[in-house]
Amino acid sequence: MRAVLLLIAAALFGCAANPEKPVAEGKDVRLRLGLAYLAQGKLKLAYPHLQTALTKNPQSLDANLALGQWYLSTNDIDSALSLYQQALSWQPKSGALYNNYAVALCVAGDWKTALTYFDKVTLDPAYSHHARVDANRAECLAQISHDAAQP
Repeated sequence: MRAVLLLIAAALFGCAANPEKPVAEGKDVRLRLGLAYLAQGKLKLAYPHLQTALTKNPQSLDANLALGQWYLSTNDIDSALSLYQQALSWQPKSGALYNNYAVALCVAGDWKTALTYFDKVTLDPAYSHHARVDANRAECLAQISHDAAQP
């Protein structure tokens, strides 16, 4: 399960920021620092920056996606699910959120619901990372097959 989580997290990481608004253009230094540490696998250093970025701007899609990725990277699946659910309440058509939430659901073992959220990514016409979504869906389906084969 750990290996699958790492594969999903690696596939998901590219979705951690809103592709339409590059983080480098933003003024949130904390978010940029947190993302940089997250990319380097320095999870303990990433967390305070990501948390501060989210506290400063609770409706920042980028901060929510990044902190959700941090939760997944640390196996805190329930916190990731909760964060994504809350973000979806105010950003109900975000392809990035649908994708990340679906990945978290898959990691949690709720594959049926995960597959429905992968399908919802198409509701966001601006979301262009469909190949990544397809790869994440394939990983989820592979996990279903793997778990079904276990005695």
